[in-house]
Amino acid sequence: MSVFFTSTPLAAQDTIPVPKSAGYTFLPDEDNVIQNAPVLSPFFEKLYQLTKGGQHKVNVVHIGDSHIQADFLTASVRERLQHAFGNGGRGVVFPGRVARTNEPPSIYSSSKSLWDTKRIVFTETSLPIGIYPLTLQTQQPQASLQLKVHNGDKMDYRFDRVTLFFKKDVSSFNVVVKDSIGQDLGFAGPYTFEQTNTSTLYLPYAVRQVELQAMQANPGQRQFTLFGLNLENSRPGIVYHALGGNGAKFKHYLAATNFAEQTAAVQPDLFVISLGTNEAIEYPYVDPQLTQHLDAFIQRLKHVNPNAFFLITTPPDAFKRKTRRNPGIEVVRNRLIDYAAKNQLAWWDLYAAGGGKHNADAWRKAGLMQSDGIHFTRAGYDLQGQLLFQALIKAYNDYVLYRYP
Repeated sequence: MSVFFTSTPLAAQDTIPVPKSAGYTFLPDEDNVIQNAPVLSPFFEKLYQLTKGGQHKVNVVHIGDSHIQADFLTASVRERLQHAFGNGGRGVVFPGRVARTNEPPSIYSSSKSLWDTKRIVFTETSLPIGIYPLTLQTQQPQASLQLKVHNGDKMDYRFDRVTLFFKKDVSSFNVVVKDSIGQDLGFAGPYTFEQTNTSTLYLPYAVRQVELQAMQANPGQRQFTLFGLNLENSRPGIVYHALGGNGAKFKHYLAATNFAEQTAAVQPDLFVISLGTNEAIEYPYVDPQLTQHLDAFIQRLKHVNPNAFFLITTPPDAFKRKTRRNPGIEVVRNRLIDYAAKNQLAWWDLYAAGGGKHNADAWRKAGLMQSDGIHFTRAGYDLQGQLLFQALIKAYNDYVLYRYP
């Protein structure tokens, strides 16, 4: 693990100390920046107002593949941003263990009921995909699942507001939300009139654990289909949602027709899009429609979230077949940057910030990469999260110094 310390003295009282990485000589600090950062000025203004006593929440939606599903990278960014600007809640989560896949260390889910599941990459499966790249469905009228949230680094993730994302039609079971000792906290069902396929419950007290239990109110109700849960508290601050799917590509998110629609329910201020690794794995083949898929995805998100801003990230350097270099990473990286530049979007070049060409050698030597040559260790993801936080704070400070000299 690297050690962080404060860089040079601050030029303005309202800026935030920029952590500087130490111990890894292969990380070029000058390349760890948000490019075209001025387009994010309204987002930085919302952050600034939080430091001045603002009572609002700022929602960041980080979309990606397996690098994001594990939530190591995103937890690193989330906790640092929340230390700086306030803890607005854990954000969108999904019971991954119940879906027979990995879930973040910050949550634990379980169920004794029978569930069908879908991953976003299995586009031919009939179940829909909503706010998260996984879906659960049961036909058992009394089915239940439990979900517990663990605290972060000095972060209290108890919640008193739950937004359920689930299929709401005449065939859907009602849902009872209970606390850890079985006390009813609230009810939701297809009859509620919130945004499509969502119901928000305001709990009488803050909890760390809930149970969702299906309830059949009439014979026409035959299923409960869960897309995810958004867990928030009543405080202002950052809510950092990590939406990652193992193996996911841009085309898979495009095929998930309910995904973009349901993101509107969390009122995103910033989308961070971290895809491209899986598009590069098949090199020398690279999908000729990659840029079109990226553009269609961005336009779909913009359509339902017209006030949101976007930050494109490039994939980190990686190997192919464990040890062979993969030039496809650089090819995809260049296409993402070209698209962001042409469309006046901000981008963060993790490929360059991580050391540039063939930097996977250094990450592996430092014990920051797993043996498959594609995924990183928990320490590696934590370092990537620290780098993203560092780049964001650099850009934020530049905004503050310009806007409030």
